[in-house]
Amino acid sequence: MEPSARSILVGYDDTSAAMAAVRWAAELARDTGVGIRLLHAWTWPLLGQGVAGIPVLDPAGPRNQASRLLDDVAERVAVQYPDVAVSAELVAGMPREVLEEASPGADLLVVGTRGLGAVLGTLLGSVSRGLLHDAGCPVAIIRSDQHRAGPVLVAYDGSETAGEAVDVAADLAAAWGTPLRVVHVRSSNHAPARSGGEAWESGAGARALLDEGVARARARQAGIEVQSRILEDRTAAEGLLNAAAGARMLVLGHRGRSRGRFGSTAHATVLHATGNVTVVRPASAE
Repeated sequence: MEPSARSILVGYDDTSAAMAAVRWAAELARDTGVGIRLLHAWTWPLLGQGVAGIPVLDPAGPRNQASRLLDDVAERVAVQYPDVAVSAELVAGMPREVLEEASPGADLLVVGTRGLGAVLGTLLGSVSRGLLHDAGCPVAIIRSDQHRAGPVLVAYDGSETAGEAVDVAADLAAAWGTPLRVVHVRSSNHAPARSGGEAWESGAGARALLDEGVARARARQAGIEVQSRILEDRTAAEGLLNAAAGARMLVLGHRGRSRGRFGSTAHATVLHATGNVTVVRPASAE
């Protein structure tokens, strides 16, 4: 999210969680000098059946109500953040498909934890899960817009996607003027992405990975404070969740060491995190 970034896309559905996501995105847009695009997915309500079983749709009422809600939140953002360019769009369709289609034109997609039909506290909902799989840009999952203190934390395991996560995390740290902490979790369940065996699980191997991540962060944003830490835990997800306590943002790659479309580490971390998380997908997949 450098100053040259195009826009931040925000999914809005008139919930308190979605409003927190809007405020968070507006503050980031102000700090980085970009605009935000508010998007609300709207579906035609089925009111009943007419003759011959043909569905009867309301052509105006609910759509007008949705439009007013969107205009209202756009106006609130414009008043509170006058330096941020705001646009709002009402799009017919299901939330996941609408946001997924719009995401390649954005530098970041922001959603609330309980907005858009997703319940991420106890279950990774279908909309958010789909967006994490298929969005054409990084996805920020916002649980609170009040979390100001703490560093940006980024997981690095030597993979290409982890490197892209370092770039995003460095940009956030620079925008907020906060330290960036690059971490690598050593666990008994996994080996680092380029591991050839036990040697990479040694302290020297983990330190080499961290040094690589730190160097990438400093090359991306020369003026930020970069810290590094080797974490020890039973699993990578548990290590990240413990380390993220008090962090302003946790950033991790969509495909670290997993061969699946959404790795178990990323899945478990997003599912159980109590703070804000940004998931970065491979550039080749966008």
